[in-house]
Amino acid sequence: MEKFTVLTGVAAPIPMPNISTDLIAPSHFPGKKPEEAIVMSFKDKLFANLRYFPDGTPKTDFVLGEPRYQGARILLTGENFGCGSSRETAVWSLQEAGIACVIAPSFGDIFHDNAFQNGLLPLRVPMEDIERLTKGLARTNASELTVDLEKRELRVSGMEPVTFDLPDNRRLPLMEGLDQLGFMLRSVDDIADYEGRANAERPWAFASAGG
Repeated sequence: MEKFTVLTGVAAPIPMPNISTDLIAPSHFPGKKPEEAIVMSFKDKLFANLRYFPDGTPKTDFVLGEPRYQGARILLTGENFGCGSSRETAVWSLQEAGIACVIAPSFGDIFHDNAFQNGLLPLRVPMEDIERLTKGLARTNASELTVDLEKRELRVSGMEPVTFDLPDNRRLPLMEGLDQLGFMLRSVDDIADYEGRANAERPWAFASAGG
């Protein structure tokens, strides 16, 4: 995975609550036959039912289709983002489309864990701060937001930074470009040392079933 320390990019507002994984990464594509949809890339199907009418005609009012939000790297959205089924393709679809961070008040639990495992940052921020960031972005020409994991700040030109909490067991793996397993393997010597001491102190706990 790529290291994630500071990200500055276009942030697109999608203030809907309860955006499910099925809505993020639908199995079908409007106006396409199933055999046509199955070979489409994940990024092309991202938010397909929000971006297109049932006959496949593009909608003109979806935010990611607006010129100022082209190439968005960050989404500002509503509560319970990524709820619903556990499809990991929701994370892959966002990443293939260039999204590196989703900022929401809350997330579906499985989506939240899948995101961290794949290097996508799901950042919990109160809705009032999201609304303040959205208003600040509306006053800028570039709609750019900075996500700073080192300082735990969200910055928009012309307004005070918004701080956020993120536990080190989530923050540091992203900053080092590691998934959770890779991050734990950094401590393999400490784990072996603990097991050695524990085995000496409580050998009965480490005895094999046939011992």
